[in-house]
Amino acid sequence: MLDPKTRDLLLAARNRARQRGLNAEFSLHRERSGLIRLGNSAVALSTHEELTRLDVSVQDGRKVGSFGILADVTSAEQLAEALHQAEENCAAALPKDYDPIFAEIQETTDDERGFDPALETLSAQAKTDLCARVIKTLAPHGNYDFSGSWSTGSVELYHVTTANDNESYRRLTDGRMVIVLKEQNKKWELQVERSQTRAGAFTADDIIAEFDRLLPIYESQPGFKTQVGRQRVLFGPQAIAALLQLSVWSGLHGRGWEEGRAFTSGKQPGEKIFSELINISDDPDNPLTFSMPFDFNGHRRRRFVAVEKGVFKALFYDSQTAAKYGRKPTGHDLSAWDLVLEPGSGPAGLEAALRLAGDALYIPHLHYIHMPDPSKGLFTGSSRFNAMRIQDGRFVSPILSSRVTDAIPTVLSNVVALSSRAVCQNESATYDRRAPEAMSVPEWLLCDNVRISDVADSF
Repeated sequence: MLDPKTRDLLLAARNRARQRGLNAEFSLHRERSGLIRLGNSAVALSTHEELTRLDVSVQDGRKVGSFGILADVTSAEQLAEALHQAEENCAAALPKDYDPIFAEIQETTDDERGFDPALETLSAQAKTDLCARVIKTLAPHGNYDFSGSWSTGSVELYHVTTANDNESYRRLTDGRMVIVLKEQNKKWELQVERSQTRAGAFTADDIIAEFDRLLPIYESQPGFKTQVGRQRVLFGPQAIAALLQLSVWSGLHGRGWEEGRAFTSGKQPGEKIFSELINISDDPDNPLTFSMPFDFNGHRRRRFVAVEKGVFKALFYDSQTAAKYGRKPTGHDLSAWDLVLEPGSGPAGLEAALRLAGDALYIPHLHYIHMPDPSKGLFTGSSRFNAMRIQDGRFVSPILSSRVTDAIPTVLSNVVALSSRAVCQNESATYDRRAPEAMSVPEWLLCDNVRISDVADSF
């Protein structure tokens, strides 16, 4: 649970607000973050931050006002002033055109299962030493430059409201490392990513071995310029996670559906929208996600199925959207979800996937993604890292930069197979508040008739 001094101050502030008859919420976000950034094959930046943010909101009928402070919680007077400012902002606010749902914490939650002290305090020197070993091992073998980043840290989340005496608390640690190897003359790039919930989750040897598996093809073969048109594509984990996110935000989020902006807006639950091989859920019990146990409207989060065997089952509703359109909130008042694309019955392992694919393009990453028309699920993104041509069930050459422009319903309706093995794809945000987010996705996804819209003459 939260440290006793801070907790006591917040509970006392909640009780005082309740005695005054206020509908008030107190949400604390405390993070400890360490980052190194690589550039020109060296550490270009090393930072460390310890930040506490407190958001206080007051609701009066259809009016809501909030106030935030970026500082440690140290006194009752500090909290009284923050509450006063939130009250004033509420009084001055324009009323909403619906009745907001006031947060009521369903049950007390105290979750520290994902916390590792060793990862929280992992030093910049330890990160630098691992990256230096990777660079020193690989650099002599080519004209390479290295870049990337490695972020680790912890997050504490604490939420109370005047609706009841329940408290929501969570503390966890996470890390994400990305190293990019760029060939200086030919300009191709290889990328290796690692996610971690514990210190020591990977070693320099792991990273070196993955680069060593990719480098022979890139070094020995010229880039292959594929054709514009529909082709068989084997997607890797990062690309699959991007497709999963695009599916949710352009088709399965309640607000887009209600406003007619989603590719599902003309459909009702029970209709088929994807291949029967596709199952999509938000599942905080999945061990490959970061398992957020509650949302900030007080809901205890459970597995929520949106697509089952290709059939549209339900929409994700945050409390504001639910209130506006008369729906029931689904536990999604939070920035980082626990999205899952269920694995299939295809063989595990990339080698088996290559044999199944036969002749295809391998696109493990989608870069510079954009959605020109969310109402159709139309997206575009280019290959960049680690993309290769598959011929006769094996990698034969890297592919030049190729752009996929297609509709999510089309791509996910032409699924040939999914791996039976799931992997963690870390998509955590670190530029604003630290928000650990990981998705569980199959290690590969094979699709037919994916539209390649543009092909460049270079990498």
